[in-house]
Amino acid sequence: MDEKMKSTILIVDDSQLNRLVLYELLNDRYNVIEATNGVDALNIIKEQDARIDLVLLDIIMPGVDGYEVLEEMNRLHFIDYIPVIMISSEGASSTVERAYELGATDYITRPFEKYIIMRRISNTIRLYQKQKKLLNLVEDQVQQRVDNNSMLIKVLANIVEFRNGESGLHVQHIQSLTKMLLMYLIQKTDQYQIDEYHVLLISTASALHDIGKISIDDKILNKPGRLTAEEFEIIKGHSLIGANMIQQIPSYKNDAMLRYAYDICRWHHERYDGRGYPDGLTGEEIPIWAQVVALADVYDALTSERCYKKAYSHKQAMEMILNGQCGTFNPLLLDCLCDIEEVIQRELENDYVRVDGQVVSKITDEIVENQLTKDISQIESKSHLPIEQQLGITFKYDLADDTVYISSRGAASLGLDQVIVHPANDDQSFLTKSNIKKLVSKLRQTDSLHTTVEMKFQLEFNHTKNWYKIHADSLWENQQYAGVIGNITCLNESEIVELNQNQHILKCSFTEALDIIEQLKKIFDHVRLVDIHNQKVVKITSQGIEESTEKCNEFWNHDHACRSCVSCHSYDKKGQAVKLEFIDHDVYGVIAEYIEIDNQPWVLEIICKTKEEILLSAHGHTKFMEKISQYNRQFYTDILTGCYSRRYYEEVVKHIDTIDAIAMIDGDNFKHINDHYGHAVGDLALQHMASAIKSCIRDDDLLIRYGGDEFILVFQNMVQETFKERLNIILNTVKNETINDYPDIHLSVTIGGVHGVHHVSDALKQADDLMYQGKDKTNHVIIKNENS
Repeated sequence: MDEKMKSTILIVDDSQLNRLVLYELLNDRYNVIEATNGVDALNIIKEQDARIDLVLLDIIMPGVDGYEVLEEMNRLHFIDYIPVIMISSEGASSTVERAYELGATDYITRPFEKYIIMRRISNTIRLYQKQKKLLNLVEDQVQQRVDNNSMLIKVLANIVEFRNGESGLHVQHIQSLTKMLLMYLIQKTDQYQIDEYHVLLISTASALHDIGKISIDDKILNKPGRLTAEEFEIIKGHSLIGANMIQQIPSYKNDAMLRYAYDICRWHHERYDGRGYPDGLTGEEIPIWAQVVALADVYDALTSERCYKKAYSHKQAMEMILNGQCGTFNPLLLDCLCDIEEVIQRELENDYVRVDGQVVSKITDEIVENQLTKDISQIESKSHLPIEQQLGITFKYDLADDTVYISSRGAASLGLDQVIVHPANDDQSFLTKSNIKKLVSKLRQTDSLHTTVEMKFQLEFNHTKNWYKIHADSLWENQQYAGVIGNITCLNESEIVELNQNQHILKCSFTEALDIIEQLKKIFDHVRLVDIHNQKVVKITSQGIEESTEKCNEFWNHDHACRSCVSCHSYDKKGQAVKLEFIDHDVYGVIAEYIEIDNQPWVLEIICKTKEEILLSAHGHTKFMEKISQYNRQFYTDILTGCYSRRYYEEVVKHIDTIDAIAMIDGDNFKHINDHYGHAVGDLALQHMASAIKSCIRDDDLLIRYGGDEFILVFQNMVQETFKERLNIILNTVKNETINDYPDIHLSVTIGGVHGVHHVSDALKQADDLMYQGKDKTNHVIIKNENS
């Protein structure tokens, strides 16, 4: 046998004769390592723990004896995955009991028979190898479920962030901060009954802390100035609204994460001294997880830019929190915050949440420990108990018994026995003969180094068709095939598609795409797959994707390709595009989504007819278009200044072919204003500057806040002399603008302008270069080809 394929056994005994007897017995089938005392044994285990499959341990040894070795293995958690068989001449019941209490897997007294010890060693190693495979299988499932839950929660939370005008990173930061604070807290004190598993649930639930804001008016959420007392009361209502939303979820009472989410939603604005809301709780009346999220929320709010404030530095934020400027917090949590502030600064630079692998492994261990029997009396039995778990239908096939064992939950849902002897003769096969044949074929291609196979298939069960996935591992003993352990999950309930968050691209297999389209057809009026290159609708059936003669524009009664094809837009940007289409008096909403099916690009169109009488009311199309115009104005408006936003430039203005004139306007001394008077006054100065510029331009001229204190001004139908005159008027108007309560602040701008027929992007670059040339003098206008 290949040495690399052999299991490794560590023999620990101070007697050379005893070690020699065991070595001669085991050397042909196993790799054998020897240790003459407890100290050497522990050093070997620490250095080679991943390699060691079993320890044969004597009790009575000089110095560190066998009991002390077991105690240290418990302290360092090696006993969790390295089995120990005690071999000793001591046979007293008290001695045996103590060995078992310290975690020994088995106890064998000398003298022993060769067959007995070989059988017990073989069975123990086999059991633990199966457990390791199950650990890997379950860990994958746990990780997958964590990822899926996080994805769904982030979708909801990011909706709130978008409406709240936040950066898009608030949810990630809250989750990271919550996890870091809790992990340090449970290391610092055992006052709270929280372990790594609950840390994962709480940090996931924290993403929903502000879900109640989804019902708050945008105008209040995104108001740049100070809220009125009435407006603040409305904002405060989000905590109770969010808690009630969570409580209405059917699975709330049975889902620990949702219960954490309820507490966090309701009480993350409570304060330790009782001055928070909505219930005025004090001290430890506030659940510790809500306290942690409250502190994380305040820290991120201070260090992030909002529509009403600039971001504070980490140092400023820490000072404000510790000085009580943001309310009173649990002193123990403030100590944790101070102790890990360097870690916080480093971790938040990454802009994403990492699920701690050790946390997932911890959860995996708990699942397997609760579900896999550890009764040593079962090791020598041929009748193994079924392996229980709640992550799908788990099964095990034992070749020696020719028997399938199914988890109790799986057997109940399938209407099968938990134990099926000679399964090939069983007529009630859930998988069907053809699928079993495919699975067997894949398993025959495995070996002891490459054990994993995966397979997807469709079945009708309980009169419902679903797609299922098998994840299975072949089991091997001494390079001989011994059976299979696997898990079956319903794809319709777990992972249907892969969403690449970095590129926002929907990717799936053909079978998954077929199922997606079938499910969507149950909801929407029309669902179709479009080939952009041929501008045709293609047919997707169980046999594959087939060409069609149907042009995609025929549905809209067009005899040519649409001028602004929503699918083309979706294809070009490899994402989603939305459009309204009219057929006579009917209005249709169209969502086009770029999708890659088995790595081939397509566009998925979802079409839904809108009930016009509800959408348009009695005023018909006029009111409808007014609503669209109003929406566009809100969507493309900079909240602080009321000008057009950077988004408007990128999505609309940037694509204008020609313009008459463009100017780049930059404030001269806004850094000084922000540093000297604070960001709130800086925002006020920006508003005055924008107002002064607006007073000098026409209604159809475009004023865009490009970023910070930079503005773009776009003109049409303007001659060069008028352009020059208008820019100088803007220069003087801004200079003469005054700010009440701040007479010492003097505004000024530098302007670079370009006149003539130009593409917008080229003209803007030239105007920007001219503006920076004028910065040497400040309060200055430079126009292309002129010296003034």
